[in-house]
Amino acid sequence: MVWNSQGLRIDASNSSLQQILKDVAAATGATVEGLHTDERVFGIYGPGTARDVLAKLLDGSGYNVLMIGDQGQGSPRQIVLSARHAAGDAHAALGSAQANSNDEDSDVDDQSSQQQPQMQPQPPPNIRNGFNPGGPPRTPQQIMQEMQQRQQQLQQQNIPQ
Repeated sequence: MVWNSQGLRIDASNSSLQQILKDVAAATGATVEGLHTDERVFGIYGPGTARDVLAKLLDGSGYNVLMIGDQGQGSPRQIVLSARHAAGDAHAALGSAQANSNDEDSDVDDQSSQQQPQMQPQPPPNIRNGFNPGGPPRTPQQIMQEMQQRQQQLQQQNIPQ
């Protein structure tokens, strides 16, 4: 990895994604959150702005990527990763996780809600989940919080009971 006046350049030949992001964070001052599983990376990325090079590096990985802030020279202040899941699995998991969290929050033990997970309506295919055209814009912090909540819900759904 090289970080200089030309920008960021990453030469990866069966390299660890965790190590690459650790090196990028040390060189640029960015923080990286949400990297839970390592992947092997191959290819040459850059030179270019850190934001562009990281976007190309993480494209096709198993992660959704959110880059927050700008430290200058195109370097993000924070890189937030969340595990990428198939759309159908995510909708089903979110519905079940919301049903479970509703059960935990109520004082009354409702057996019917525990037996039948709540079905969530799926957004039309041309509208991204969580994005409402004409609605108020969300801050990067709100988006990051939503991503973290979704990831926690999905992780709770995968725990065998």
